[in-house]
Amino acid sequence: MRIEDLHVFSVLAETRNLHRVAQKTGLTQSAVSKILQRLETEFDTRLVDRTGRGVELTAAGRVLVERAADVGASVAQTYADMSAAKSASAGKIRIGVVPALLESALLPILARYTARESTVSFRLSVQVSALLFDELKDGQLDLALCFTPQTVADEELQSDDIGSQRYRIVARQGHPLAHTPADPRLLQAANWLLPLPGHGLRQIVDRYFQDHDLASPQAVIETDASISLLTSLLRNSDLITMLTEQMLQTYAGRDLAALPYETALFESKVRLFYRRKTPMSPAVRRFRSTLREALTDS
Repeated sequence: MRIEDLHVFSVLAETRNLHRVAQKTGLTQSAVSKILQRLETEFDTRLVDRTGRGVELTAAGRVLVERAADVGASVAQTYADMSAAKSASAGKIRIGVVPALLESALLPILARYTARESTVSFRLSVQVSALLFDELKDGQLDLALCFTPQTVADEELQSDDIGSQRYRIVARQGHPLAHTPADPRLLQAANWLLPLPGHGLRQIVDRYFQDHDLASPQAVIETDASISLLTSLLRNSDLITMLTEQMLQTYAGRDLAALPYETALFESKVRLFYRRKTPMSPAVRRFRSTLREALTDS
């Protein structure tokens, strides 16, 4: 039994049509038929019944689809584990981070760690949480430092509670809102620089206005880049946005000021994610401990 044959049969179970299977797999329809015949010969049972519109799975065919899914998951797990093992043998730590935590949280720790651990190298991926989770599951990352998504229901991943990050609403120094009493209606009418819809920070902003029975503000500029890369827009306009308290203290936050709004309303939990079933190398375990100690105490 070949893994490739099981994949083709899984596609057949999904499409119920030999012609569509050929289109999806890049095989000829004749080749797909031969694979089906080979599987039925190997298991000595009929796996599909042919109909006028295509095929329908038999009871045995439905069992094989379930087993094919298990085999596919096992193969993917094996590739991920082998990728992690290869990285571990080379003394490399592959870590991902969301843009908002890069400069304020991860980079200072990396600077100190690489200064004293000369035998360890790093590969750094800066992405939104969803893409980092995909890279983790594919075995491309060992660790991912992310904000906790609204829903985390993935048996492949587990995580450590690192703490929380507080955001501040910020604008240029001397902004008209800097010296006015806090009023959500003024914020709702302001011009915003925001991440694209679906981003964790955008959800925090939207939830704030929902809690005050207000429509979401107008995003004059939306971006898929880190807000920290675009703060020059704030310094040269009346745009407002949100930055973490730590980021506000960095170079990106120069000449910006926090507006007088309650910080407890803008808080995100931070977690360190990793694969549940993949053993960590000693180097990854040590760096994981370093991250937890440094960020939990900060």
